[in-house]
Amino acid sequence: MKYEKVQIGWGMILIFSIVVICLTISYLMKIGDNPLPTKVFVPIIASFILFILIFYRLKIRVDDEGIHIIYGIGLIHIKINPLEIIQIKIIKTSLSQGLGIRITEKGMLYNIQGRDAIEMTYFNGKSKTVLIGSKDTIALKEFIEKKYSL
Repeated sequence: MKYEKVQIGWGMILIFSIVVICLTISYLMKIGDNPLPTKVFVPIIASFILFILIFYRLKIRVDDEGIHIIYGIGLIHIKINPLEIIQIKIIKTSLSQGLGIRITEKGMLYNIQGRDAIEMTYFNGKSKTVLIGSKDTIALKEFIEKKYSL
């Protein structure tokens, strides 16, 4: 028995894709008085494409091994041991906390869309708090509580 939900960051994909397309058109058509040289264009485009691949989605998976927070193609993969969980509750993040991976006053925030999240406190040598953004916070919280008998 496992829980797995994927959220796609359509806004981020759209914005960065537009930037890549505009830069590519500008490069190919040699727009402007000082067109973009190849040695500048290639690393910039590669950086944007890599950024899209790393952050285009957020997958939250809960299984026997633990709670997994996986961004994009999996280069960023956070795993929380379920035996270390102290408490879990549903919260609404503030607009100032934003989206993505953020350091907040409560702890690390992993979010890709919306403001709903679960706040989970766990012990890993010291007490830590993590905020995990989800469109379905109630189901995520209930699954974690049921799965790990919290």
